[in-house]
Amino acid sequence: MGILNQEPVQEIIRLTWKNPAFMAIAIALIWLVPQLLIRSIMSKRYEKSKIEKQKLKIQRLYPNILNK
Repeated sequence: MGILNQEPVQEIIRLTWKNPAFMAIAIALIWLVPQLLIRSIMSKRYEKSKIEKQKLKIQRLYPNILNK
């Protein structure tokens, strides 16, 4: 009878929140999504710095060709 007295939406939220599988997925998403975003940003920065280092090394080897 207690379920009939409560709002159905609140009961669904309560059951979902206490569901261990849902909580595991929610925690995993909270943990993984920022990591994936940070990883993609760091990967782009790494590639950019790698290209810049390569340009500097080429410039050191062939300084006259790039300055013309």
